[in-house]
Amino acid sequence: MCGIAGIISFQNNFNVLKWLNDVSLILKHRGNDDDGITLFDFQNTDCSSIEHFHLLASKNSPLQYLKLTPLSFLHSKKYHAGFIHRRLSILDLSEQGHQPMCNNSGSVWITYNGEIYNYLELKKSLLNKGYQFFTNTDTEVVLNCYLHYGKDFLQYLNGMWAFCIYDKRTNEWILSRDRLGVKPLYYYHSKNIFAFASEQKTFIKSHLLPFSVNYQALSRYLIDTVLEDEEESIFQSIKELQPGEIMILDTHSLNLQKRKYFNLDAQLTKSFNNLSEQSIISQTREKVESSIQQHLKSDVDVAISLSGGIDSSVIAVTASRYSSQPLNTFSIVFPSHSDIDETSYINTINQTIHCHPHNILPNANDFFSSLDELLYSQDLPIWSTSTYNQFLLMKNVKEAGIKVILSGQGSDELFAGYQHHYVAYWLSLLKKIQIVHFFRHLHQSSHYLPSSSFHLFTKALIKNTFPIQKLHYYKYLSNDILKQYNNTNIHNISSHLNVELLRDLSFRRLKAFLKCEDRCSMWHSVESRLPFSDDINLITWSLSIPENLKLKNGISKYILREAFKETLPAQIYQRKDKKAFDAPLKEWLILREKEIWNEIKNGWQDIINPRTFHKITSLQSLSNKEIQIIFKLFLLNRWKQLWQ
Repeated sequence: MCGIAGIISFQNNFNVLKWLNDVSLILKHRGNDDDGITLFDFQNTDCSSIEHFHLLASKNSPLQYLKLTPLSFLHSKKYHAGFIHRRLSILDLSEQGHQPMCNNSGSVWITYNGEIYNYLELKKSLLNKGYQFFTNTDTEVVLNCYLHYGKDFLQYLNGMWAFCIYDKRTNEWILSRDRLGVKPLYYYHSKNIFAFASEQKTFIKSHLLPFSVNYQALSRYLIDTVLEDEEESIFQSIKELQPGEIMILDTHSLNLQKRKYFNLDAQLTKSFNNLSEQSIISQTREKVESSIQQHLKSDVDVAISLSGGIDSSVIAVTASRYSSQPLNTFSIVFPSHSDIDETSYINTINQTIHCHPHNILPNANDFFSSLDELLYSQDLPIWSTSTYNQFLLMKNVKEAGIKVILSGQGSDELFAGYQHHYVAYWLSLLKKIQIVHFFRHLHQSSHYLPSSSFHLFTKALIKNTFPIQKLHYYKYLSNDILKQYNNTNIHNISSHLNVELLRDLSFRRLKAFLKCEDRCSMWHSVESRLPFSDDINLITWSLSIPENLKLKNGISKYILREAFKETLPAQIYQRKDKKAFDAPLKEWLILREKEIWNEIKNGWQDIINPRTFHKITSLQSLSNKEIQIIFKLFLLNRWKQLWQ
């Protein structure tokens, strides 16, 4: 897992090499093991016009591009473009895995961030077709897949990725991002400059762009609690390549074209209605186990992020079967807060498998002292203490000397694990006029979803028709912010469960979680792998499971539970509650109440309604929804100070 960036500039007096050097330092946290810079001169079609500099050079390497070019020589020439790469070595720890990487002739280059889990199978196929390999990396497999299959090669990849390929033969840069957006890729495009990078901070801190806020995106963050659901987010002019997209850039004209190579909507046309329930359960187990097994491929130790829920428990018990060494498990616990603590479930799994457990207890003082670092690592503002929990967990993983961790992110979106998934299914039954089934399921669901009837009323009838919860936000925000707000009803609930899952998988929930997962892990130079989020075989299979089986008998994630019924401890398999991965937010904020009020009232004045704040006497008197908006306004002020 790595950090990548690149630039093409036809702007006078722009120093490409300096920008690339600066960016390499900005992205250093994404890979400390090695770095590389490759420079291109588009006015010279000879491959000798490409120069390469890297941190670890070898005179004995069979790869010619690993020969060190003196940095003084690079400074003496002018280049129009270049790539950088920061490497976190996971596969092929030798310098042969160095990037940017090229083919034998030096006509095609790649800077790549990701893991392709079927790379060994692809490599074997390419070897049979006559291709040579000089490394044991998946990067070289991606490069040769492109050389053999052309731009359609993405359909053969199974994993997570973000990369840019420069093909001198066609004068094109080809950029791509994995299907659900596990790995990030951002870009800036103008008449004379095109630049891309793994993180938004690259563009601001390298002074390529000034800090400028997109106020429409800011209003969506404050009211809808969403970011990055559209191409341009809160940073003005920085765009995001969307999941499942490929972008082709002409290196001479800087004209670009984008298209979808993978569309989630198309997966809903498939169905396994002809299969028996037992067959679906059996094949689900096979696909989940296969995904976890593939995600364990590594030349370094692999750990497990264990919450005690169904998803992480499935990963832990399965991974332990395929691991020859005791696993390290890392968990966030709150023993004195029963409403969010999962210690008993975590202990159950740790006692079931052979492992070295690491229980981590967050506290308010550490949270506030780490806040600026946390916000800077994320690029964008956050809205939940769950991001800090994840940040702290990854910090402990790094301190334990571990580079790779498996997480259960994405399972809720595949197998229906959230409360609103029940509502979507109930609306589906009502739409089909299956009244008897509707009332039966509503009653059955009460064991897993207390007050199910009230939940249906508040989530569906009120939320979908009159968004009353937004009134909590309106009174705290300025008229200027409210005028910028464009209500897209992003949280409206569909009357089809699989459509609701698809929305969560794409622009609404999982995408935001994946962003936080990437930033928290990579800030600490840890690769987070997600068996439920980047295995195309598992993703397409899960979306094709009939919706009546996903919440059968009112049981959340019914198919996944049944698939691992014989493997999971009974306490986990029968678990009915679902706890948020949060810290005791209100309790923590009250400890710093004075600081928070001062920060908000003296901070970003044009976004708040001062009349409301003058009426508030204490945080203790506020509802949980009001605490959430106070938290966001506080974080937003701290975030802004980091970029000005």
